[in-house]
Amino acid sequence: MKLEEIETEDNVSTVVQFVLLIFSELPNLQGFLSGLFSIIYMVVLIGNSLIVIITRLDPALHKPMYFFLANFSILEICYVSVTLPRKLVSLWTQKRKISLLSCATQMCFFFVLGTAECFLLAVMSYDRYVAICKPLHYPLVMNPKKCHQLAAGA
Repeated sequence: MKLEEIETEDNVSTVVQFVLLIFSELPNLQGFLSGLFSIIYMVVLIGNSLIVIITRLDPALHKPMYFFLANFSILEICYVSVTLPRKLVSLWTQKRKISLLSCATQMCFFFVLGTAECFLLAVMSYDRYVAICKPLHYPLVMNPKKCHQLAAGA
């Protein structure tokens, strides 16, 4: 990443924009890479959307494990959608500049969603722990209200 600076009074410089150097050293492969990233992005969107739709439609999948899996898929869609579309636009248009505010916002969402995924994985592991180690208590411990609370907390 290169910084673009604007000179101001008193020999102080202020960062206004960042220049994204995404694969700029490989100009011959940029078309291939943008196609590859587009395919990967579409697979992630379609695959996770199918997981969400199937777990919502099939009554046999209305169990805590599948509830958390659907929530994880939604988080994964959001997590990938924070960064990949910006990279694709940068590859397609060759406009590699991003403002400081846009970069900070993107990083904030990236870190928040990444942290939420980690917490949701911890909740999913707790669900499996209760299911395996305390199977008779499982329906009492992992009731729908508790599942919604755990998912919201993550």
